[in-house]
Amino acid sequence: MSDRDIFDLTGRTALVTGASQGLGERFAQVLAERGAAVCLAARQTDKLAKLQKKIEKAGGTAHVVALDVTDPEAVERSVAEAEEALGPLDILVNNAGVAVTQGFLDLEVGEWDKVLDTNLRGAFVVAQAAAKKMAERGSGSIINIESV
Repeated sequence: MSDRDIFDLTGRTALVTGASQGLGERFAQVLAERGAAVCLAARQTDKLAKLQKKIEKAGGTAHVVALDVTDPEAVERSVAEAEEALGPLDILVNNAGVAVTQGFLDLEVGEWDKVLDTNLRGAFVVAQAAAKKMAERGSGSIINIESV
């Protein structure tokens, strides 16, 4: 059995948050290369549209949803839209995040709140929304990513 067989995701559906750039973009590409239908989610939908075209040109399946992980209602809508477009979610790559560039002494509370809302609360909200759908079917995988 080859590595490709071991990691075959044909017939699976994945949602990747923060898919507009960096690690999220790469995760989405790899999942699509392995056969998963991938829902690309982020705030920057123009970048997602370019990635969607790239995935589809390579023979994959992708769908774009605008998503601000700090908005629980938007998360619910995006998860529902992903499933409506591509089928039941099997995989969540919870990758959306923001970073601060200020030093600790210069960081304002509002900026810190933005980091916590996106990187911590947002990850929780998306994971919970996806897990509810996965639990209804009795299976699924959630991968939480954090980066500097």
